[in-house]
Amino acid sequence: MVELRAGDVVEEKFVVEHDGVRCMDQRGNGACVALDAATMLCTIYESRPQTCRDFTRGESLCRRILGRPAPAV
Repeated sequence: MVELRAGDVVEEKFVVEHDGVRCMDQRGNGACVALDAATMLCTIYESRPQTCRDFTRGESLCRRILGRPAPAV
């Protein structure tokens, strides 16, 4: 779940509130609701929240979530 920060502009259909904090919602499998399940691409990439911008694609957490092994070195 991604906590939204001041200045983040996200369509309300992707937002839930937990204990008074606005967040991007998740699907039952933990995937972000803005992630296209077929392409595994973000559907709001150009306007994604700052937390998503700070997240490094391909890092270990990302690979674990996507169920992909680390790249060969």
